[in-house]
Amino acid sequence: MKRLKQIMLLFIIILFSGCLNEKEIPKIEKIDKMEYKETTKNYKYNIVIPQILNVQSEDISYFNLSLQENARLIIEELLEISEGAEDLSTSYEAKMNYEVKENDFGIISIVVKTSIYTGGAHGNTNLETYNIGKKDLKLINFESFFNENAKSYFEMKINDMIENKEKVYNINGDEVAFYEDVEINLDRAGIYFEGENINFIFPLYEIAPYSSGIPVFKFNKEEVKKYMK
Repeated sequence: MKRLKQIMLLFIIILFSGCLNEKEIPKIEKIDKMEYKETTKNYKYNIVIPQILNVQSEDISYFNLSLQENARLIIEELLEISEGAEDLSTSYEAKMNYEVKENDFGIISIVVKTSIYTGGAHGNTNLETYNIGKKDLKLINFESFFNENAKSYFEMKINDMIENKEKVYNINGDEVAFYEDVEINLDRAGIYFEGENINFIFPLYEIAPYSSGIPVFKFNKEEVKKYMK
């Protein structure tokens, strides 16, 4: 009987410890949004940013505040440009929105798209990526996810894809035509996770003309798992 009581006590301690561990790191239940919107004669903006409000951590706070600051700077710049504009017939515009990419990596992967038009033939579009581990609520970057051999591997593979004229598509699904003699620098790339793939994106004009859009290079996790930490 004494042995049975000891086993039951041990079971309760283990169960209680498990409950404590679960409470230590809460789960991200949803991605909330914050919206800034205004339309006038000379400008308009519609800024929608992701916010994680149901949990607290240093990285989550940094994520929330960084996006709020980005939104503020975009709006301030748009207003400043429109106020000093000589051509009042031009409507200056800023848009920001985001997409949460479902994946098999245990990572919340968010792609934020910003489009700004301040005159000329076309506006400028930029993508920023944010990746948060579901278990530890920490922001993930290339160095924290991959080992020391990964950078040279991916740069070599992407360079080979371009040199061998393999089909590469942009974020809209259109085929990309690259500049001649491109040299890939992965420090300029964004990374996000979608399905079973790790995706790298490069800014407009970085390795292809504006007409080709933003290229996406996809790698299946089975192909590159030896480079993952």
